[in-house]
Amino acid sequence: MKRLLISLLLVTAMISAAPAQDMKSLEDMSSAEIVAEASALHPAALYILSSRLLGEGKGQEAANWMYAGQLRYRFLISAGGDDARDEGILFSALSEQVGKPVNEYIAGDVDEWIAAMEWALEWDAANDNPTTSKTEHASTLKEVRDGLERLIAQVEANRESIPKEREANGLENR
Repeated sequence: MKRLLISLLLVTAMISAAPAQDMKSLEDMSSAEIVAEASALHPAALYILSSRLLGEGKGQEAANWMYAGQLRYRFLISAGGDDARDEGILFSALSEQVGKPVNEYIAGDVDEWIAAMEWALEWDAANDNPTTSKTEHASTLKEVRDGLERLIAQVEANRESIPKEREANGLENR
């Protein structure tokens, strides 16, 4: 928990310092405000929102936003090349500290898991991305989106074995 708080504080500080974030800092924003401005925010903000929602017992919403953040973050890193090295470090930390508990929750129901990933794809397609240009990096965006679609297909293909694997690993199935 201590590592999670330190990571979240670091993320908040980094995002708050970014020029594109001249609005309120994330720590001063409610979850509803983050949702309202989500498409304009850095992808790490979506992880912060996800963490909050999971803490509030809103696991499905947490997974939706975590996968939206993951999609946007992977796109940002892929499109940024070597310039996105620091972003990759932050993404890894967020994936461990926020993504892991969200995935442990959402994978407890395969239908909800697939729904979260599909929601993220739909949300991303319907919303602009001022952080990383969808037009300038269209092929990179397609590759990242295709990766999430492949994960959806993999989860669907393993629908029967996932609950058994989770049970063997001491994880809850819902």
